[in-house]
Amino acid sequence: MIIAQLSGNYEIEIPVAVRERLQLKPGDSLEFKVVDGAVVMLPVPSHTSRWFGKHRHLWDEVDAVAYIREERESWRD
Repeated sequence: MIIAQLSGNYEIEIPVAVRERLQLKPGDSLEFKVVDGAVVMLPVPSHTSRWFGKHRHLWDEVDAVAYIREERESWRD
């Protein structure tokens, strides 16, 4: 069992073992649910996880929304 303590500002640090297991990085989002009196945190997929197919790892470090906006902007006269 892994235990973390709630700070005075109601913040909690996710233990290293959990971060590594879930491959969490700074800026990742987590969804909180209360299920039968227990708190469940689930990683929220990023925009880039919607890009399926071969070579999707190329989008790992790219903000897909910003990329699409830049492309659309370049189409204007």
